[in-house]
Amino acid sequence: MFLTHPKEYRKVRVATGRLAHLSLEGSELLVGTEFDQHPRVTRLLDDPATDCRLVYPGPDVENLSRGEYRPRPGLQPVFVLIDGSWSMARSILRRSQRVAALPRVGFDTTTPSEFVIKRQPRPECLCTLEAAHRCLTLLAAQGHEEIDVTQERRLLAPLRRLIAMQGAYPGRPAARRPAVRGARTSDSRDIPCG
Repeated sequence: MFLTHPKEYRKVRVATGRLAHLSLEGSELLVGTEFDQHPRVTRLLDDPATDCRLVYPGPDVENLSRGEYRPRPGLQPVFVLIDGSWSMARSILRRSQRVAALPRVGFDTTTPSEFVIKRQPRPECLCTLEAAHRCLTLLAAQGHEEIDVTQERRLLAPLRRLIAMQGAYPGRPAARRPAVRGARTSDSRDIPCG
């Protein structure tokens, strides 16, 4: 499930959360800034048959890269991703205490974001579509999700096409330069993006 900030939803040319939603059968995209009273979110959070997790960095995450995620047996897993800039995501979490209180899952980032169109606050930060892809890939590798190679390619294909189209225009970002706000060197610390 993607919880999308209204400002991000209005961005037709860059909305990677919307691209991820359109690429993932069965996903849902909800628009707003406060989700604790949203009827669909409330139903999912209150449903005893669901196991809701927030995909967001932080100190107390179950790290998918290290196999720390443990699904609750017999429950339907629901992964919630916040879609918007990092400041928009923090704003949604401040206003949505029930969502912010969900158990968190995260992962190690092995490569910088391919999304060079938009600057990331830190080298390990990913756009929403990349985060969804990484999450699904790790869940599949651990036997928690089924995803085949064609599904995997289909998820990243829209992002790569968007980047290629943007690269055809003057003023495009350099292909090899990391799009990280305030980056002066290639060194980076392992600091959470949120």
